[in-house]
Amino acid sequence: MQHDALTSDLDRPAPATVPATGRLRVALLVGAAIWAFLLVVGFFAPGGWVWGMPGPIGHMENYMISLWLVGLVLAPLLARRDPLGRTSVIQVYLLAVLAIVVSTVRGEELKWIADAPPIIAAAIAIGLVVWAHPDRGALARW
Repeated sequence: MQHDALTSDLDRPAPATVPATGRLRVALLVGAAIWAFLLVVGFFAPGGWVWGMPGPIGHMENYMISLWLVGLVLAPLLARRDPLGRTSVIQVYLLAVLAIVVSTVRGEELKWIADAPPIIAAAIAIGLVVWAHPDRGALARW
């Protein structure tokens, strides 16, 4: 009798959330890849990231590099393992993306070479997650 129940479970189609979860996993992976790419490029760009620079500026850069890595690269990779069960990790990721957008507001005009890539990356990252998440309302719940 149990064998028949197991066989019928295996023959049953997967729940409707499987494709949506797959889309969300891909969206999180694409976002992590975009931010990882921008982080690495930042080390080679003129005036870009420098790890371990002395003084308070170096201290701030080390924080920024570390927070970028954790909030924008590792958080979506962690959330990707169980995206519907780790909504809070996705929220942290989205807040980190929002922080990047807010950081472009400063006492000078936007510089397209420096500001456009993260703003475009933020639009793609947020857009993909909101589009792919099967329960968008969960993203706004605290």
